[in-house]
Amino acid sequence: MKLMSTYIKEMKIAFRGFYFYIEIAVALILLVILLVAVDTKPDSADKEYVYYDMPEEVYDSLYVEDIQEGKIVDIKDKEFKLKPIKFQLTNKETGEVTEYDFVDEKTITTEAKQAIDKDTGKVMKTIYRTKNEEDMLRLSYQTGKIGATTTMSDTGEFSYRYILQGYETERYSDLLYILHTLPTDEIRAQRDKQVIRELGSTDRLNTREAVVPVFVAFAGSLMGFFIIMSYVFLDKAEGVIRAFAVTPSAVWKYLLSKIFVILTTVVISSSIIVIPVMGLKPNYIWFYIFLLITTFGFAAFGLLVASFFDSISKAFGVLYLIMIALMLPGFSYYISSFDPLWLRFFPTYPVLQGFKEILIGNPDITYLGTYSIVFLLGGAILLFLANLRFKKTLTV
Repeated sequence: MKLMSTYIKEMKIAFRGFYFYIEIAVALILLVILLVAVDTKPDSADKEYVYYDMPEEVYDSLYVEDIQEGKIVDIKDKEFKLKPIKFQLTNKETGEVTEYDFVDEKTITTEAKQAIDKDTGKVMKTIYRTKNEEDMLRLSYQTGKIGATTTMSDTGEFSYRYILQGYETERYSDLLYILHTLPTDEIRAQRDKQVIRELGSTDRLNTREAVVPVFVAFAGSLMGFFIIMSYVFLDKAEGVIRAFAVTPSAVWKYLLSKIFVILTTVVISSSIIVIPVMGLKPNYIWFYIFLLITTFGFAAFGLLVASFFDSISKAFGVLYLIMIALMLPGFSYYISSFDPLWLRFFPTYPVLQGFKEILIGNPDITYLGTYSIVFLLGGAILLFLANLRFKKTLTV
């Protein structure tokens, strides 16, 4: 009962403060951004720079069928400003290195086309055709996008040269070799022979829904880490922490009541984002279980960090570094090819993956259960250590 009364008291204080309303306002802003600015199936930003070394009539014939079917559309020519640049290209097959050094600055005009998804009408990629190979190389290197040269020999055979940037996966590179080594009919025949066995759910999140796990993890659970520190520093400034030195109240009850306030706030703010965007798709039982447990872990961590400082200004440097470190798994979430083993040890990595599975609606119960136990035990240990620290620093 004492803990419950402390929690109610802390909630009343939170309602009178501004941190609670800041998190709710952030959730509402993120919701508006998702619903207004993020399309479920947006046009692709993929760009390719190509050069065709062949007669013009042959080039035109390559796109006739796709243009008639509406898969390719011509768009307005685009100008690019090429800057002086120096770079090297390495032939992946032979290892030969070729150096390029362009000292001039010029503006070029490229012929532009867009590849269209017939089912959705969305743009899949934009293709820019240059008048010579050197301009294609400069554009590819300058923008960090894929480039390609298609050459037709005197016998009418085509050869292909791709300019890759280094971030492509090995599988992608191998696929390019296969596509231009085997005849199209043979590739289709081999594809049709493949036996596909589903090992799990094939459900996917659309573009808008895929942003929700990031918002929930960073604006929900991770925000609890920051907000609880702010609450503690505010209480320190007002002498609330120091009062425990002369009262019979247990420090751990105070700390736990703060965590309960954060849990309440995060549940409200996360629901504001998730329910309107996801509807009935997620497994809400696991969503709230995982949300509460991970938030508990981050909040306990925030209490421990706050115990080493007496103001938020003094803790800002450490707080900033921790927040940046915990956000790093977000790169892996959006860039699937960037998934180093060391990144998986960051606590936000399983949080992102867990929320993604939950929001799809078919979560891996073993995965979620394992990390729920990890965050629950980890949070309990951190809360125990924070309690010891606050007991020793009541006069801070």
